[in-house]
Amino acid sequence: MKIIIGASTYGSLPRVHGFVRSFYGNLETTKHELITVVVDDGTPDMNAVREREQFCQQRGFRFLRNEKNLGISATWNRIASCEPDADLALIFNDDTRFLAPGWLTRLVHFFENNDDVGTVGLPLVSDMGFKDDEPRWRGVPGRVGAAVGCAFAVQPKKLFTIKNSDDSLGFWDDLISFHEEIHLGFRMAEKGWISYMLPWSPLYHQGGATFQASPELVWREPSSYLSMDEFLTYARSLPWYVADYEKQYAEGTVDRMMFSRGMFCKYWGILDRERMQNIPNYPELVDCWAEPQKFVHWKAVNPWPPRIVKYLDKDGKEQQCETQ
Repeated sequence: MKIIIGASTYGSLPRVHGFVRSFYGNLETTKHELITVVVDDGTPDMNAVREREQFCQQRGFRFLRNEKNLGISATWNRIASCEPDADLALIFNDDTRFLAPGWLTRLVHFFENNDDVGTVGLPLVSDMGFKDDEPRWRGVPGRVGAAVGCAFAVQPKKLFTIKNSDDSLGFWDDLISFHEEIHLGFRMAEKGWISYMLPWSPLYHQGGATFQASPELVWREPSSYLSMDEFLTYARSLPWYVADYEKQYAEGTVDRMMFSRGMFCKYWGILDRERMQNIPNYPELVDCWAEPQKFVHWKAVNPWPPRIVKYLDKDGKEQQCETQ
């Protein structure tokens, strides 16, 4: 296999350095061709960019840079398309850290031994001092709407069959910074390509580190896909509406995450339906504006029957199980 292993990064902090070091510290021997790459998504601090590029080149990582910040979706697309004819793309956030070897072998094995696979993710922990005897590591793969967005694999030949409303292929460029992996997972599920989470091996992930360190990433210009009136009706109705943002709204700027939520809801027809829905397996009515993924999962993933999948367990032995 020809395998891309890539990380996205942004900002002055050298988070990607830790990613690269943990990558080499937990990389098992492999027969596959590995293409390692870091894509900087338009960091304005050129001193940090030059130092980052030098670090990556010294350690055998290809370094690419977006001239301006394009967002998560476009950066992931650039990673997945950086090498022609790649069989697999493994995409990570720069704040993930590998904690044990075996992650590459298990991801590759899953794709080699199962058909109609969408995205496949690795399990996460919030403490780098994890215990490797926890029962969860001897679980089975779980069927999901989309693999976790900070550490997952996808086949480029499938990824780039997905065409979006802005004519981008793969991840929806215009979504920028939220629901990008969920939207892609559901689009793939419509084709029968189901996503999974593997039980081993774990990674540490510090969620939201990039946004915490880079408040300028909160904002974006509105997209023509969702009108400002539609967005404001949606945003003002939600529990996490921030009244202080109204000043920016009045100036024609919107918060990325909230706007992406609205775009996601519009694409899947949620804004045109009754907001409160009775969805099977949920004891109470679901607020689909606030939790749209529940409605879309029921619509795109649930109709597919259970499947038998093969996987490598924690000991490296092949097992199989039925995923619901």
